[in-house]
Amino acid sequence: MTELYQEKPVQIVVNGRATITLMTHAEDPKHLVLGSLYTEKVVASYDDIESIIMEDTQASVVTNNPYAILLSRKTVLAGCGGASSFLDSGTLGTVVCSITPSETAIENAAHSVKKTPWFTAGLFMETGEKHLEAEDISSQNVVDQVIGYGLEQKINFAETFLVLNGNCVVETMRKIVIAKIPLVKIIGRITKAAKETADVAGVTLL
Repeated sequence: MTELYQEKPVQIVVNGRATITLMTHAEDPKHLVLGSLYTEKVVASYDDIESIIMEDTQASVVTNNPYAILLSRKTVLAGCGGASSFLDSGTLGTVVCSITPSETAIENAAHSVKKTPWFTAGLFMETGEKHLEAEDISSQNVVDQVIGYGLEQKINFAETFLVLNGNCVVETMRKIVIAKIPLVKIIGRITKAAKETADVAGVTLL
């Protein structure tokens, strides 16, 4: 029998209010939590966070704004018997690229990212040097992980490129656009909606 991949729930509590529960494979989900808070626009920078305490399956976050709560900003929300809401990709803003990595740097970066049956992603400098690599059960999770790391380290995302090993859906691309990551190498498939979101925002698919 194939070895089972482990996943666990992590509940994010913001200013005392339970907001969302993520499923993850990450042993330390701190960067996932940070990235999720950023891409859901609860915080605009790491400095907006007063404290974060990780306790097994819960992340307790206190923000400088006591009224900050997690309100879903997913691209498409739909519920059975409920209302649907849509977020125009154009409202996510425009991504500006500050780097021109060489083809060699991009290819070396792509080869350096671990290939697994699940999802992996790496955040790279213009030279191809790796900031961080993440593995998880979804493309959204690995992107949130590298974004969370970049947030903590105060990395200028305009000076980075991303390699994603796995298929890319529109929600994943939304996160990339919000972080203003200008260049993305996808080793896998991309949905039409994700491609359109990238095109509107100015994200270059390598």
